[in-house]
Amino acid sequence: MRKYLTLLLLVTFGSASVLITNGDFEQDLSVAWSEIESGDNASIDRSTSYDPDPDYEVYIYKGTGDGYAKLYQMTYIPTTDLEFSASLKLSASSNSTTCWAAGALIIAYLDDTGDLLGDTKIYAASYACPWTSGPTSSLIQAADSNWHDYSFNINSELSNLPGINPADIACIEVSLYGFADSG
Repeated sequence: MRKYLTLLLLVTFGSASVLITNGDFEQDLSVAWSEIESGDNASIDRSTSYDPDPDYEVYIYKGTGDGYAKLYQMTYIPTTDLEFSASLKLSASSNSTTCWAAGALIIAYLDDTGDLLGDTKIYAASYACPWTSGPTSSLIQAADSNWHDYSFNINSELSNLPGINPADIACIEVSLYGFADSG
């Protein structure tokens, strides 16, 4: 199984205030981001070599074996009327019908105690990925493994998630994931 994710990320409130710190990855990842690697063959890297432009992007990789690589940041939000945008290059592959791999940018919606209410996943996945859309989970599949820009208003996205009361959301967690599961 091979999986990778690279991206440039920016989350804004209105047109003026940026809520995600170091969302363009121009500073070291230790500035505002937390990293978790679980299992073998997992890595997170920041470099200028992942896209032809001169600025930084992040590369998340999870190779063979169960586990994941996760880069994330939690942000308390004043409102769900937020504009979200990200540029992503997503790819996931598996040479098995029971093992699966996925790469995703996940926006998790949390209440004031940090409990998960639901999420939105922008993702690429191999065949056996078990993720499904539902009242608290929205899936946006990448068209291909090229760079694509994604943007939407969080309030508008929450209309796709009838199982979440927007008034209960106090915090969002933006995560970049590489997953692998051997089935």
